[in-house]
Amino acid sequence: MSQSSTPSSKSFLSTPVLIGGGIAWGVISLLFSLLFIPSGGNEPADWFVLGINLLETGAFLIASLLCFRNWRSPFIVSGGTVWFWIGLGLMMYVLGNVFFFLWGNLWGLDPAVSFGDFFYILSYVFLSIGMFQAVLPRRLNLDLAQWLIVLGIGLAGILLSIFVTLQATNAELLPWDLSQTAPVTNLAQAPADGTAPGVAPAAPAPIAAPVAEPAPTAPGWAMAIDVLLEPFESIVKFLYLIGDIVLLIIAGTLLVAFWGGRFSQSWKLIAIAAFFLYIADMFFLFAASTDTYQEGSGVWEVFWTLSAVCFWLGAVIEHAISVNSRRSSRRRRG
Repeated sequence: MSQSSTPSSKSFLSTPVLIGGGIAWGVISLLFSLLFIPSGGNEPADWFVLGINLLETGAFLIASLLCFRNWRSPFIVSGGTVWFWIGLGLMMYVLGNVFFFLWGNLWGLDPAVSFGDFFYILSYVFLSIGMFQAVLPRRLNLDLAQWLIVLGIGLAGILLSIFVTLQATNAELLPWDLSQTAPVTNLAQAPADGTAPGVAPAAPAPIAAPVAEPAPTAPGWAMAIDVLLEPFESIVKFLYLIGDIVLLIIAGTLLVAFWGGRFSQSWKLIAIAAFFLYIADMFFLFAASTDTYQEGSGVWEVFWTLSAVCFWLGAVIEHAISVNSRRSSRRRRG
């Protein structure tokens, strides 16, 4: 019985199956967003929001479990600790998605800072630690051109973050400035009571009865957390910016440090995953700062799922190359 179950489990976790599943997951997520995203500013349906959440959270969960598999494997060349921190960071992202969904979709809360932000920030910290540990053994023997590339990537990320922040600030101030601009009337022709010439004063509009607000469905502890975290809104936004910039710089360093060599493929994918995460976060920063964010209303949200898929594929390729290299070294010794 054990002999028959072992090959099936191995075939289920084989490299071609995992790589094919990751690519299929990314393609399905992209097509799902492109085909069913609402147009014309319409509100997305509940089933669509649930679908993109399941695709995104599921991809991060699988990527995290694959990273933990690398951590437990004795064959990983880059070291198990590296993949432990990356897997922990991805698992924090899963928890952040779960709490974000509970706050916004299940309980109808829209706080400036939610409990999910705590796990998102932890994910940036753990991902940065893991990726930084992957760079450290390389000793960063880079030439001047490679250092300039890393510096250019970091500078571009900082400038883009500043640009998005300024654009979001201007967009917040624009409606207020427009509302302060009132049409100028001809005071010489206007009557003393302020009505237009030849127009009878309009009757006062009836006072509408106050609409009773629906009772909140969120538990008391969730609303208490919202009240507790609300003063930290500016700090949380700043931490997001710092986390994105740090990840972007480390991703650029990974691309340069692992550009050539047998083990470069997996770390190129990890770097691309960090780039996708940065792109999605910049779109979210602008939308959230201008109060125009509506979950499921932008195609750019698929970059979060694609980021998780790249982490997924990077972990699979690293495991496959490490195992194959260890087997080939044993054959040479024999």
